[in-house]
Amino acid sequence: MNQEWSRQFRAACRAMIAVGLLNFVIFVAVSLYLGGDAVNGKVEGGHYYLHGYSVRSGEKEYTKVSERVFTYSKWHVYSVLITWPLMMAAGLVANRITKRSEGS
Repeated sequence: MNQEWSRQFRAACRAMIAVGLLNFVIFVAVSLYLGGDAVNGKVEGGHYYLHGYSVRSGEKEYTKVSERVFTYSKWHVYSVLITWPLMMAAGLVANRITKRSEGS
């Protein structure tokens, strides 16, 4: 395997890992700030509610939000569901490339 290609591919894998971790950390911070996420939330009578841990009460509860915040939260959850497996796969690939290049 070409050394330059291996180096560039490992760098791309590390970038994917960084993006996945950053996305997850931002998701957790925003979910705590907003009081939950939309995937666990609900829509009732045109009102939108996130569900999760509320910093104010210290318990899980529903938090009423605007439709825009609800939609943002839903898509951010979906982005974590995509980036997290990609991040894990990138870590496995980077590890395998490193082992192969060390064995050559």
